[in-house]
Amino acid sequence: MSNPARTVADALREAPGAAGLLARCEAARTIGRVLSPVVQTIAPGIVLTVPGRCELRDGIVWIAVESAAESAKLRQATPRLLAALSAHGLEVYEIKTRVQAGGTSYPGQGMAAPSSPGDPFAPVTDQGVGAVKRAARALPDSPLRRALQRLAMTLSRHRDVPPGQAG
Repeated sequence: MSNPARTVADALREAPGAAGLLARCEAARTIGRVLSPVVQTIAPGIVLTVPGRCELRDGIVWIAVESAAESAKLRQATPRLLAALSAHGLEVYEIKTRVQAGGTSYPGQGMAAPSSPGDPFAPVTDQGVGAVKRAARALPDSPLRRALQRLAMTLSRHRDVPPGQAG
């Protein structure tokens, strides 16, 4: 006897702990789709359908934006946004924003040139490189540890370069 195929979402709906999480995720997706056309008229750069951009918590919609300017635009448009949600039967009491950088990497990451063009690297010593390497080794595997490892590699490349000559 074979079981009919089920989607992951169907299986999660049956799991007590996951059902609430899945419902929140689906609500956030719906909110993103409902608000997207309105937000495009206010701030065309904000894409609410990106996973993690909208989140629903206790009747409050949290929207992640990339700048204070985007946050201000959405705060000014809050009445329009709440009206759009209400028109779709969604019970939302408040909309809040949080400024969150768009990506996890920085422009020019891993390049030999300083991140501030025109500014020379500060003098790099063996002691400084060693301290960064020790700090990285003391951490569990994590984004912070990997960032320190990259910093140690960058510092090592610039250890023997006289200030102002890097890049």
